[in-house]
Amino acid sequence: MNVQQELEELMLTYEGVCAIFITDHDGGLILNVGLPVTLDNSRFRQQLIVSHVTTIPQIHKLNMGGHQTTFAMYESHQIAIHSLARYYFIVHAGANTNTGAMLALRDKLAPIANYMMTVCPPIDGDGLMPPPSFASAAAPPPDFD
Repeated sequence: MNVQQELEELMLTYEGVCAIFITDHDGGLILNVGLPVTLDNSRFRQQLIVSHVTTIPQIHKLNMGGHQTTFAMYESHQIAIHSLARYYFIVHAGANTNTGAMLALRDKLAPIANYMMTVCPPIDGDGLMPPPSFASAAAPPPDFD
């Protein structure tokens, strides 16, 4: 499976999707696909990733179970963050994009995430090491999906 090609095809299938970023739980960028205007603005991309990825550990404090998807709508764009197989798939789209389609995109991203786990599991060793003995914003909660 060519992950970049799969993501590009998904992005083109959903009207209004500008970019899809894959990060680890620390916000480290693994792969991104998107329109050149979105990808060329690296400052925007990094701020987007960091601001949203740092909110996920706070969401776990609500004790509502493992994180699946976070959605945010702004004046100029929408963001859906899907937690899949220890990765975050951040979908960036225009304000007029079909919100339901962005949320349903999770089902299309799941096989990609599962494939990625077989060829390049996260290097932080979450699945290999015991959880840290102290609370850390960088470490995902035990029920992290």
